[in-house]
Amino acid sequence: MVGSVADDGAGGESTVASGSLSGGFLDILGPEAPRWRQKMRRRRFARDEVIFHEGELGDTVHVIDKGRVLVEVTTSAGDVAALSVRGPGEVIGELAIVGDGRRTARITALEPTETLNLTNEILEDLRSTDPRVDRYLVELLASKLSETTAQLMEVLFVPVEQRVFRVLGRLADAFDNGDVPIVVRLRQEDIAAMAGTRRQTANRPLKAAEAAGVLRIGRGRIEVLDPTALKALAR
Repeated sequence: MVGSVADDGAGGESTVASGSLSGGFLDILGPEAPRWRQKMRRRRFARDEVIFHEGELGDTVHVIDKGRVLVEVTTSAGDVAALSVRGPGEVIGELAIVGDGRRTARITALEPTETLNLTNEILEDLRSTDPRVDRYLVELLASKLSETTAQLMEVLFVPVEQRVFRVLGRLADAFDNGDVPIVVRLRQEDIAAMAGTRRQTANRPLKAAEAAGVLRIGRGRIEVLDPTALKALAR
């Protein structure tokens, strides 16, 4: 299914922060956000639909309005590795705008997802109108760099079992809708890739946590039954 374009710019305000940022992209626009929404193109994607592919040319930035997406990259060995999950309020595709114009990752919708597209023209208009936009973009890039550095340090210095539980804890936060169990709709190999290990290695601590009643492993999903116990395992 190809992402469809809607004529209107209606939708709920974004409230989820990106990394260490204080709010989503539209939050910084304050009372002006509805006016800018009308200029953005809304796109809708079905579950498992690719929003854009790694390496393709891109001239738009996506602001996630609803849903969650999986960020994946191709390794030097040719394998596809999951990096992170992004949700409402977060920005994807910004590196194609500030870099050489090519997408640096593949983005796939994990559930029905809607994005608001900013073309180069709209983004330039925003930047010239509101200096906070440039500041946000700089903070966004710095936040993602800091996140990548932290993940690398974990791979180098944190035991693999602890890394797996830390990744699952972050994913539980990303998928938390206020209900327990928290359903993390990712495969074990995706969680393993985020933890810098292989599925077989990640499966052992996950199975042990399942036996302890902390989580339940399903097909293409993990249900977190006890978030507090999971945080303790990740320490």
